[in-house]
Amino acid sequence: MTDLEMTRLCAEALGVNPEYRWNPLHDDAQAMALVKKMDLSIDRGGQQTASPWWCARNGTIRRVNADLNRCIVECVAKMWKERGK
Repeated sequence: MTDLEMTRLCAEALGVNPEYRWNPLHDDAQAMALVKKMDLSIDRGGQQTASPWWCARNGTIRRVNADLNRCIVECVAKMWKERGK
């Protein structure tokens, strides 16, 4: 899935217009809005700075990525896409 596809799916999930300065990959507030809306759990895989972030919902890890915003966006996009099937 491309970055554009993921950000559009996240916009749908949040109910925002993706054309209006929507970029949760680089905007921390927008990424946090996705965490709150989708009721996600975020954790770091270990104590080291280089450890990946884990994005989970209902105890199920959905995505792992070293970049927190990307981890959130990938997680929400995947969940929203699966929901539409």
